[in-house]
Amino acid sequence: MHRRMELSWSPRARSAGLLCFLALSAGFSACAGSAPVHTGPPPAPGARGTFLALSDIHFDPFSDPTLVPRLIQADSGQWQEIFASAPPAAVSPYGKDANVQLFTSALAAARRFAPHPDFILISGDFLAHDFQKKLDAAAPGQGDDGYRRFVQKTLEYVSGRIRAAFPESPIFPALGNNDSFCGDYKIEPSGAFLAMLQKVWRPLLGDHHGSFDQTFPVSGAYSVPHPTIPKHRLIVLNSVFFSAKYQNACGSGPAPDSAELDWLAGEIHDAARKGETIWLVHHVPPGIDAFGTLNAKGSCASNPVSLWQAEDLAAFSRLTAEPAGIVAASFAGHTHMDEFRMPSGGGFIHVTPAVSPLFGNNPGFQVFDYDRASGAIRDMRTYFLPLAPAPAPGTQPQWRLECSFRREYRQTGYDAGSLEKIRRAIENDPAVRRSYMTLYPVGSAEERASDQQHWKVYWCGIASFTPQEFARCYCP
Repeated sequence: MHRRMELSWSPRARSAGLLCFLALSAGFSACAGSAPVHTGPPPAPGARGTFLALSDIHFDPFSDPTLVPRLIQADSGQWQEIFASAPPAAVSPYGKDANVQLFTSALAAARRFAPHPDFILISGDFLAHDFQKKLDAAAPGQGDDGYRRFVQKTLEYVSGRIRAAFPESPIFPALGNNDSFCGDYKIEPSGAFLAMLQKVWRPLLGDHHGSFDQTFPVSGAYSVPHPTIPKHRLIVLNSVFFSAKYQNACGSGPAPDSAELDWLAGEIHDAARKGETIWLVHHVPPGIDAFGTLNAKGSCASNPVSLWQAEDLAAFSRLTAEPAGIVAASFAGHTHMDEFRMPSGGGFIHVTPAVSPLFGNNPGFQVFDYDRASGAIRDMRTYFLPLAPAPAPGTQPQWRLECSFRREYRQTGYDAGSLEKIRRAIENDPAVRRSYMTLYPVGSAEERASDQQHWKVYWCGIASFTPQEFARCYCP
């Protein structure tokens, strides 16, 4: 996001053994002897359940550069001991990716506020920004092989820590644009990175692996039957392939976006034939980059910055709109902010805020209450770590509840109908507008102090998915 072990285990035992390895390598005692690791008994049907959403962890193992030579020499199973040997340090401040102190505190807080989630969705970006530049600065001369080994060990460490914090919950991760051997927005289809990451991530899914072993090594996408909701499936996309910034710089052959969309069309057709509904999980959401648009030069009508390639957006919009209602919800990340989007074909796109505070947001994660029988989401609670004033080194970070969606907006559930009411209220009700724009950066005033005055950029981005739609909404 190296080492291959060819053992004559059954697939289930191999998965359990690697899970134990990852958990122990991260410093947790999640495995006892050779007992198989599994995802626990299925939750009671029809009861209320919870699930956890994380995004944009952007783990930075370079925050203490004096440790990097030791991390390079060590197996990922020794990393936690190396991190623990360093002097006490504060969690990452605004403008930095997540150091080990912030990552550890986020997992501890998630475990505290959602001790037994039915499942966990992670909408991409496990690695810090500028990963290779940071490794080259901290330890020059590693070469391509050394860089790849360090990337793998970082992903083993991060994945192992998450699994050990939640040993019985199936975890469904998506790829982010920084998760690559080749570079930002340069994931290689059917390449060495996906082959490696298949082995690292496979234990996270537990018994709920679906098409993962077949499709993930090819495209980074996979489909699984939903672990709790009947007649429902989770489809995890690699939406980096659809990004306007994507380059197949390390691959060969045609661009991989069309093949993934063809696969998605088959999944949607199959779900429709079986009477199933779908949740999508991916990293880069479709639509307009509101922050990039604000900072673009030129006339208003020429400013809108698209997150996806136009052809992929059009094809995706057609696929997810027919048959109506089959894609009930999507969960994305990438912007680092707490937001939602309303595609014209129905459903909604929820954007989970980041653990990394790089873009001036407070670190956050979210816990959803839902009905296991219908899949209806009853509430969403956002938990965050205020970074102003900055926590002192060695002190316990004080994560706390930021808001409950139901209480904040006085809605009965988190669904397309409620979100459409809120979208309209943001335009017409200054109190709702202030609330939304305060929650958007997870309560931070560091980077987004001007967001209240530029609220219409973000509001137009909720329902405008093409530059033309956005210009009609926003431009004078």
